Amino acid sequence: MERSLVLDSLRILAIALVLIAHTGQLLGHESGAFFGWKNIYFVSLGGVGVTLFLVLSGVLAGLARPVPLKGYAAYLFKKIQRIYPLYWISIPLAMFGYSLSDGLLQGDMPDLFPNGVAVDLAGSLTGFYAWWGLWGGPYNPPSWYISLIMSLYMLAPALVYLLNRWPLMTLLILFCVSLASRWYVGQWGLPFLDISVLQQVEGWLYRQYGFMPGRPGDWFPPCRLFEFGLGIYLALKLPHTAWQSLKLPLTGLVRKLSDLSFPLFLVHYPFLFLVETFRDTGITASLAISLYLGLMLLLAECCSRLERWLLGQVRKRKRIQTVHAET
Repeated sequence: MERSLVLDSLRILAIALVLIAHTGQLLGHESGAFFGWKNIYFVSLGGVGVTLFLVLSGVLAGLARPVPLKGYAAYLFKKIQRIYPLYWISIPLAMFGYSLSDGLLQGDMPDLFPNGVAVDLAGSLTGFYAWWGLWGGPYNPPSWYISLIMSLYMLAPALVYLLNRWPLMTLLILFCVSLASRWYVGQWGLPFLDISVLQQVEGWLYRQYGFMPGRPGDWFPPCRLFEFGLGIYLALKLPHTAWQSLKLPLTGLVRKLSDLSFPLFLVHYPFLFLVETFRDTGITASLAISLYLGLMLLLAECCSRLERWLLGQVRKRKRIQTVHAET
């Protein structure tokens, strides 16, 4: 399908909501406040942005060609190739930002592996920190999204089939599963886990605020099935022309910012402290945020270019190996 300005624009809106929420929370501004249904869907604007990201990912899954059973492994490899190279590039940057904010700027050396070398290496490389009760880990808390989106991509071919065959019934079931899962983890945390009395007390205190420790409602896949499935449903039911209906000036800029949304999501949080660092020099909050956003856009662009170069090198090497094999 031809590239859609509708999807590009919504992707920019999603990352903008995430950035507004995180800077608002840093500065104690109401734009970072949480709202909604406590212990069910209690989010900031950033949470709304993540929901939008999930719906858009579902739309793209629904617009793609159906995945045959024999092609499932190749499909998963493509998704890994789409997500992980850029994510891996962001890891050393996240560790650098963590080190700066946690001590280096004050002349102290922070603990680079606060959860132990094995846990932090495995959690960082896989993006599955959340499954160990550590949400996104110490370096880049929003990285819990990696485990979530990969889990949903694993389920996407089956969801596309079901939503194509029984659309409304499947969507209703996904809604009920997500609602029930959100209610359960909002009250009791993750199933099948033995927790101590102290952890039960901690869970009760967290519930008074609006979510459980580790925020399983954010990353536990059953809680997010409806958002992802809704995107697939829209892709299957709306005519393809609907995604091409938006005409905007500065099309190239819109597409560029859309392309930077994922790398920007990956690199922005570890360097949030720069906003306060800039403010300490005496400049206004708006100027500090502008400087920070400019630096993050530049960093996201560098990560994106490095990813393209690395993948290009891999493809080049494969072509050379293929030619050698044929000769």
